[in-house]
Amino acid sequence: MYPELFSIGNLTIYSYGMMIALAIIVTVISISREAPKENLISDHILEAVIAAAFAGMIGARLLYVMLNWSYFSANPMEIIFAQFAGLSFFGGLFLGTFVLYIWSAWRKIGFLRITDLLAPYLILGYAFGRIGCFLNGCCYGQPSDLPWALPISMADDVLRHPVQLYAALGAIVIFIILKMLRSRRPFVGFIMIALFALYGILRFTTEFFRLEEQVLLGLTFAQVFSLALTLFSVIIIITINRLQRRISRAPGLKKGAKR
Repeated sequence: MYPELFSIGNLTIYSYGMMIALAIIVTVISISREAPKENLISDHILEAVIAAAFAGMIGARLLYVMLNWSYFSANPMEIIFAQFAGLSFFGGLFLGTFVLYIWSAWRKIGFLRITDLLAPYLILGYAFGRIGCFLNGCCYGQPSDLPWALPISMADDVLRHPVQLYAALGAIVIFIILKMLRSRRPFVGFIMIALFALYGILRFTTEFFRLEEQVLLGLTFAQVFSLALTLFSVIIIITINRLQRRISRAPGLKKGAKR
């Protein structure tokens, strides 16, 4: 593992922080190029990314602290962090999305158009983050005797599932799927909802390889939440599609219908 990449004087560059920074840079460059396709101004998109990224980091930290309150209640000074360690993607996802909604209302820009543009790069950023976890040696998996199992110096010398890389690979697959669906989306906002559904599946699956406390029916908190997120997202997609079909079949909306 390589938690520290290199140092410049008294400044230490950490692998996790570097991967998060790379994720933001890649996102800004990519969506700035794609913004005109959605009739969006690139400068506005930069604002959106900065606002969402900042809120996402806060949300990710807050949820992590809440889920580990027994520890942080006894060590309150560690709640504030400086090395991008101890984050929950769910917390970042939801607070970042909420702040993005507030920002889009302020800018009077379609929130769903923004989310459809950002969604693929959000999961790509997640892939960068999981690679950062792998380099940092955190969020490690269960012991394994598979050929690709690796030791985690942060924990012990036991060979373990490189679950961080499983998650990163799955995130890249989701990124490709979302990019392919972009031109075929049945309604505006579909890409973001599809992201929720697909990420729920990914997180539910990778949790089987992680060392986490089981809370319900042999499932971890993240698995229960992921399952609920996926089911809820699928229900929304089905409901909106059905509503669209009903509207399109309405007599008054048929092509050539008399008014």
